[in-house]
Formats: sequence, structure tokens, C-alpha cells
Amino acid sequence: MAKELTPELKLAMASVMQDPAKRLELAEMIVEYVDVGHITFDFIGQLIATRSLNTGDMLIKKLRKGIKVWSHVPGTIPMKSEITISERLNYILDYAVTGVTANTQELAQGDLGTVESMRTEMMAKLRDFYIGKVFTALTTIWTAANTPSNYATIATAVDKTTLDAMIKVIIRSSGGVKAIVGVRDVLQPITEFVGWAVLSGATTTLIQNIGEELARTGWVGSYKGIPLVIVPRDYTDPESFTLMVPDNKILVIGDNAGEFITYGAPQSQEYTDPRIVPPQWNLNIWQSFGFIIDYASRVGVIKIT
Repeated sequence: MAKELTPELKLAMASVMQDPAKRLELAEMIVEYVDVGHITFDFIGQLIATRSLNTGDMLIKKLRKGIKVWSHVPGTIPMKSEITISERLNYILDYAVTGVTANTQELAQGDLGTVESMRTEMMAKLRDFYIGKVFTALTTIWTAANTPSNYATIATAVDKTTLDAMIKVIIRSSGGVKAIVGVRDVLQPITEFVGWAVLSGATTTLIQNIGEELARTGWVGSYKGIPLVIVPRDYTDPESFTLMVPDNKILVIGDNAGEFITYGAPQSQEYTDPRIVPPQWNLNIWQSFGFIIDYASRVGVIKIT
């Protein structure tokens, strides 16, 4: 319950407000901003390869072909291969931009926070945008219509049969599985069937080290040696609770499925429009980025319906 402002308390506050330095200290003490959840940029690297390219770096992937191994008869001139190069893929760059505007009087009052805190928040939002872009693209690359093998649906929760079948599909196309990815809610059922071994006949037992890990943390870090990567279940802000990434899909990602790049450092534009009274402050931050799924067959999608 809020404390009632007594005459003594009102007098004390009035004396503080008369001193600009103390007034600032009071404002810093009682003003608090709720931090918005953000997903670390390193998360993308757990899904696909990432690179930060500088302006002028080559954006075209080249494929070298033609090198062969020949049978050779000693004493003769060996066969030679003619090397050919083909430009197989290139990035189509896009721009991501975030901008804010505020009246300079509002900035002076401090209600919106400092310019530097807003700049930091904008950079975090830019990273959130990239992560949402990559994860959403990977989860929508396949549907039941365009491929039955790399896409599966299950009504309630992921089970061992469905997950093992998808792992087998990805291993056939890439040779290995890099990660099993999803929010914790959809990955949690894996803890129900991971680590059980058949001893004899139909008798099963939980492997000791996995049982200890489950008892200690309620979670396991891998399934059949494949890392379980939890997507942070973060929201755009604490009021609207709009999810940043899909929360009803599991990705089974093979090695070298694709690549995400940022092209050049983030650029910014800050100016004040003097035509408006009081003047209007503006800040824009933007960056080029590219995203390619080289081998779509190395991505498997399990949807929880």
C-alpha cells in the first residue's frame, strides 16, 4: 500500500526539489525501466554458420570442380585434371533499420531515458530481428505440401519415433546433425524418453549419468549426442507478450545447412529537426544482412499441432 504524504514528508520533498542536483538524484532513484528480453546474437551460430563481412568482401560462393584421382602406370606421364570454377550462389542483401523520434523537451525531462540507453536498446532490437528472421525462415522452409520427408506433424508432444525418424532423414542428407532446436516447452518431452536403455527383452533402465543430470537439473543437454538448443522464449515487451520466435516447432538441423551474414558495421543517423518547436530529435540505425539456406534438405521441421 502506498504511503500517505504527510505534511512533513511534503515539506522534505519540496526542499529536495528546490536543489537541481538533489532533484536529479531523486529522479534517478525512483525512475526504473523494465528491461525487455533479448536473444543473444551467438544463438544464430548454434543453428547455421555466421559471418560478419566488411564492405568490399566477396559475396559470391564459388564451386571448384574437376579435380580427380587417376590410376597411374609408373614410367608414363600422369593424367591431369582441368579445374573449372562456377559461381554457385550469391547473397541478395537486404536492409534492417530501426528508428526512434522524440521531442527534445521530453528528452530533457528524462522520462524516456538517456539517448545512450535508447541506442543500446535499438541495437538489441536489431539483433532480435535477425534471430527472428533466421529461425522463422528455417521453421517455414518445409511444409506438408512440399516435402513429406523433411516435415512432420504431431498432435500433442514430440515422441521418440518421430524425432528418431527426422534425425535419420537429416543424417542421410548431411552426414550429421548439428542441433535439435526449439523453445523449452516443445523440447521438454524429450527428457521423458532420453537415456533409456534396453537390458534384456522388454526391460529398460535409465542410464545412470543421464538420470543424475535429470535429477539435478530437470534437463539434459543432448539426445543421442546431438545438442539440444533452447530458443529463449522472449517477448517484444513485457506488456504485449508477443513472441519473437515460433513456439510450436522443433528444428533438426544438419551440418552446413546455410549461412547468415551481416555486411558492414551498423550505421547510424542522428539529427534534430529545428522546424518543429520544441525541436524534434531523431535517431536511425541500419545494417545490411544476407541469409542463404544452401541445403534445404539438411533442415527438418517437426510441428506440434
